[in-house]
Amino acid sequence: MKTILLATDFSASAKDAARYGFDLACRIKAKVIIINAMIITAEVPQPGFAAWPGGEFDSLLQDYVNELQDFKTELESGLAPDAYHPPVQCINEAGRLTDVISKAVAENNADLVVIGTHMGGLMSSLLVGNHAGQLIDATTGPLLIVKPGTVFKPVKKIAFATDFNNPEKDLAIIYSLIPFAKLLNAEILLAHVTDQQEEEEQDRLQKTLAEYLVELSNRADYPHIYYRLIHNARTEAGLVWLCEHGQVDMLAMAHHSRNIFAEYFGHSHTKNMNKLSALPLLVFPLTVD
Repeated sequence: MKTILLATDFSASAKDAARYGFDLACRIKAKVIIINAMIITAEVPQPGFAAWPGGEFDSLLQDYVNELQDFKTELESGLAPDAYHPPVQCINEAGRLTDVISKAVAENNADLVVIGTHMGGLMSSLLVGNHAGQLIDATTGPLLIVKPGTVFKPVKKIAFATDFNNPEKDLAIIYSLIPFAKLLNAEILLAHVTDQQEEEEQDRLQKTLAEYLVELSNRADYPHIYYRLIHNARTEAGLVWLCEHGQVDMLAMAHHSRNIFAEYFGHSHTKNMNKLSALPLLVFPLTVD
């Protein structure tokens, strides 16, 4: 992992997430890109809203450029002289957050995007609002969502929640997760929530998980991978219990974007856990054939 992109609108929660991402970058010796997306006037849903005069708009953009530089200085000032000082680049663009981030990821080969759970602080009428859900759907690579007030600490255990509906795709995500875990020297815990109480069904699940570990040990040189069955009738409740009692530092989940009918009539475990868990949530996009 070479480049981490930190999205901020300079709100307190966004700055908390960026600080976490910056400390993470220092830990794994990655480059940092701090990015701010300012909504353009045509996107502001206010009847009769007049376009910004060119000079005022340019002045506003410059204000954000200055804000980015000040925040960059703030982040760097907290580093010890002998600590790793990551290269830091600042990007400020007008447009939708999802579009600006997608462009920056593609142009800079960013390996990870870090955002806060709430975006909407400074000059909030001109900034993108809370877009965590949209970014979860739109992301084409790993997305780390950090709750307000979260302070970085060494990540010793990452729980990857799986339902075994797409075993091959889950394996592909785990293979993507392993290099990240290696950089942090963290364990990977494969977690499956089940309401099955019958011994025969439990044995089947245990066998499935054991086969996973055999496959992983054969193809990946990383022995620190374990599994755990969590008995609960509700997936989210089981994962919340794991996050609170399983000595887990980060929760990883696979997510596939859904159409409008799925949004109305279904639900997303990933989005629900983003609301329920206090842990940093690492989201991997799951392509659907």
